[in-house]
Amino acid sequence: MDSRQTRFDLSRQRDVDNLLNILENGTLSDIDEESDDEILQNISKPPPRVGSNIVLPNEPLINEEEIEHQPNPEEPIPQSSRQPKTRKADITWRRHLEFNPPQFTWTAPLPSDIESPLLPIEYFFKYIPEALIDEFVFNTNLYATIKEVRNFKPCNATEMKVFFALHIIMGNLKFPRIRLYWNTCLDMKVFLENMPRDRFLQLRNNLHIIDNNSIPCDNTDRLIKVRPLYDSVRKRCLELDLEQTLSVDEQIVPFRGKLEIKQYVKGKPEPWGIKIFMICGKSGLVYDFIIYQGASTNLDKNDIARYGASASYVNALAKRIISPGHYLFYDNYFSNYLLLQDLRDRQIYAGGTIRLDRFGKPPLITDKEGAKKHRGFSDQVTNSSKDVVVLKWMDNKGVILASNFVGVGEQDEARRWNKVSKAYISIPRPELVRLYNNGMGGVDKTDHLISLYRIFIRSKKWTLRMIFHAIDLSLSNSWLEYQADCAMCKIPERDILDLLHFRQRVADSLLKMGLPLNNRKRGRPSSGSSSPISIPTFPQTRRRQVEMRPIPEVQYDTVDHLPEYDKKKEATRCKKPECKGKTHVYCLKCEIHLCFTSERNCFRIFHQKS
Repeated sequence: MDSRQTRFDLSRQRDVDNLLNILENGTLSDIDEESDDEILQNISKPPPRVGSNIVLPNEPLINEEEIEHQPNPEEPIPQSSRQPKTRKADITWRRHLEFNPPQFTWTAPLPSDIESPLLPIEYFFKYIPEALIDEFVFNTNLYATIKEVRNFKPCNATEMKVFFALHIIMGNLKFPRIRLYWNTCLDMKVFLENMPRDRFLQLRNNLHIIDNNSIPCDNTDRLIKVRPLYDSVRKRCLELDLEQTLSVDEQIVPFRGKLEIKQYVKGKPEPWGIKIFMICGKSGLVYDFIIYQGASTNLDKNDIARYGASASYVNALAKRIISPGHYLFYDNYFSNYLLLQDLRDRQIYAGGTIRLDRFGKPPLITDKEGAKKHRGFSDQVTNSSKDVVVLKWMDNKGVILASNFVGVGEQDEARRWNKVSKAYISIPRPELVRLYNNGMGGVDKTDHLISLYRIFIRSKKWTLRMIFHAIDLSLSNSWLEYQADCAMCKIPERDILDLLHFRQRVADSLLKMGLPLNNRKRGRPSSGSSSPISIPTFPQTRRRQVEMRPIPEVQYDTVDHLPEYDKKKEATRCKKPECKGKTHVYCLKCEIHLCFTSERNCFRIFHQKS
């Protein structure tokens, strides 16, 4: 068959199909690219050769590329589970066509059989285990030795935990400068007694996760210096049970220094930084992530050829979903027509805002036509295979979404402000819009939780920014795990730690858990931390000192809990629960009074875990 004759038949077939679509579903004004007269002229135009046949509308459409590139019948046909790629020009849209929503069954994971939630430090160690902290210690000492850092004393795991704990406390307090934490006028004992300021800065300047000499010459991983840390965090994220409602979006790690993979994302509170693509649950839990590093990002080349770069991130993160019936939402940056079809084949409800040029420009009403409609008007079209629906909803302006499972569906009412009547009104809202608004905030919630108490870093080293972002991310995910376990154990809300107290508990555990008494810094703080400004002192009323019970991580660590006898005139109430006795004996580490007599030994019972 002559190629010109074939192209003519295909063109005539499309014209017939478009005309039938107009007569069946709408008026002639629904066509955007060609006028009515042009279509009729193309249909009535005679063929260039005698004997050519017009393809009838009820016959299957033939792809032009398939005709020009017919496979050799003698060659084996490669097997592929994916559908052939559909060109944008070949996508056929129909208005008022019935859409058949799929019915996938989602089975919720079995609840964990736990009697009580874990300790905050135990959640944290699941993301950053103590073995990884030992690697921090080894490689930090190795780097300082190779660089011959002056007056550097090798650190140990205990000191490294204190170093991280002080950073977490800095994020909780948010002082504008690091040196203020060691200012004697502020009397921050947690900093003055646990680590000198110069030692803190020395550890920060030499902090390393890997040995730089072990980096291969042909390395393409631009994040290899922090890769073990993020692999550890990701390993724990992959172990979590998925929620039903998931979302994919991008996160920015704030950084303005020199770095090739640094990105600018408009609309973010911190637009400059390192981009991370995440899949999160509605609660904010992170289940998987991919750090963007340009062309060397680990993505499947077949996915990039099929979907494009942005949609390939969704497909890569969606591999985390192994059971049917999950909802997956994303914004127009990731939208792709083929992706919606493939996710439906994998029994995933997917949808989100779209860019029309990626969907073959479906014949939706224009914004000018939509302005003449009532507020809340919806226009919907579906593809010929009835597995993708595109919806335009007129709110303040047109909002365009697509999905593989629902369109207008069961509408509810949305409350909006009317400028004309100066009052709130109710307008109809499609089901897809409601589900998208309800499920798209997972990554934003994670960003919000991290930003509340982000560890303060002012450095040109991108490695420091990434290391402490991983700690913030681990603390955020740990707290969300802790909250879910508390809800499962039906713990009263007043007894559940909020994020700030959870972070402080983790910091306290890192500071004191397993730390002997002689490790604490004693004596006058460094002279460089004193303030040059003399602040007058005023007489203050003496407050009664209240003894606080230690956190369980310190109470049961069995390290240096030594009794001591005070010199007070009056005995102090014993802090063991249900004991009403008074004593002069107190624990040097816990700093609380406990009975230690021949009749009752509250000191021993208090430090033994039942």
